[in-house]
Amino acid sequence: MLNLSTARLRFERYTMDDVPLVLELVTNQMVMNYIGNGQVKDIDYATHLIERMLEQYKNFDDYGLHKLIHKETGAFIGHAGLVAQLLDDAFEIELGYWIAPAYWQQGYGFEAAEALKRYADEEMYLERYVSAIQVGNTGSKKIALINGMQLEKVIEMEGKQVEIYVIENEIEFEEE
Repeated sequence: MLNLSTARLRFERYTMDDVPLVLELVTNQMVMNYIGNGQVKDIDYATHLIERMLEQYKNFDDYGLHKLIHKETGAFIGHAGLVAQLLDDAFEIELGYWIAPAYWQQGYGFEAAEALKRYADEEMYLERYVSAIQVGNTGSKKIALINGMQLEKVIEMEGKQVEIYVIENEIEFEEE
């Protein structure tokens, strides 16, 4: 199980009781502007997203989006995680996050992304992971670049141009 926290954030697994939290994110146009086709979603989408994350926890343990809880206030501020995805016909692990607008411009996206990068590198020993960022999402692009990711290519997803930023690590294993 992903056991991750930062100075201000705690990562927690979703449960089906969290549908109202996800619904707050997916019905907010500002949040959804750079997610999928850019349209707000409904309760069915929120429910399906949590079901998909529960499946990822079951099948891949540490993978999947996790709630981001503000340690000091207990507030739900969004979610983040390493998510198994099919991108451009290839299986990828995506480092992703969605932050509620009330918490934008306060460093929470970078804080979550930096913690996930460190976890992917130092605990999971991932050779490769990506961030899929829609063209125009300058905040997420800036976070990816500061986090050491490099632009690999631009693809089309759901009618949108998406930049694929990548980290590729050389993993050395000790010989016995």
